[in-house]
Amino acid sequence: MGITSYVTAYVQHWNSLFAASVIAIVPVVILFALIERYLVGSLTAGSLK
Repeated sequence: MGITSYVTAYVQHWNSLFAASVIAIVPVVILFALIERYLVGSLTAGSLK
């Protein structure tokens, strides 16, 4: 929600907006990398039954 404060009616702070976006995405990517093998294993196990 704080990322929207970088875009106003008259000024867009692109550098700060992109930096905040990357910082917000990094934990999601790390979490996905950690649970990927369990997620894929569950999906394939469910399709074989």
